Amino acid sequence: MNNLLEISNCNPVEVDVFEFFKITSSDNNQKRRNLFKNKFLKEIRFSFEKGKTPVLFTSRKFMSLDSSELFNFYNLLACFIAELVADLKYEIGYLISKGGITTNLILSKGLNADYVYLEGQILTGISVVTQNLKNGEKLPIVTHPGNIGTKDSLVNIWKVFENKNNF
Repeated sequence: MNNLLEISNCNPVEVDVFEFFKITSSDNNQKRRNLFKNKFLKEIRFSFEKGKTPVLFTSRKFMSLDSSELFNFYNLLACFIAELVADLKYEIGYLISKGGITTNLILSKGLNADYVYLEGQILTGISVVTQNLKNGEKLPIVTHPGNIGTKDSLVNIWKVFENKNNF
């Protein structure tokens, strides 16, 4: 991820897990959650306007919760990211999703995909699938498991999708 974030054409968009936790843990949090979500949608769309690739990622801060609470929290966080993708699906040309649970929730909840089409592997163990959108477009989605690839995998995949050069 760090190598991708160093590219000047990429705009880092970081979701602070502590801030998200405070919002989701508070009473009557729907309004605060919507404001939080709209902040990210605005920042991602601003990246598009500047001709940059938004790179959405979560902060890597330690949460002191028991394993059950931690699982539930990360599931909520992945669902939040899936909601962002759902709102942006007609605005993006492709999606690179890193992590198994997050990718699954993006496909199932964010994109409401009953099925996707496996196009092949872009790198060993890293698949590209497509989903047919309602507007007739096909959305390519890279499903990048967290434990696969090298430090340059994301950069190389990004370069292919941005037609920067082949590797």
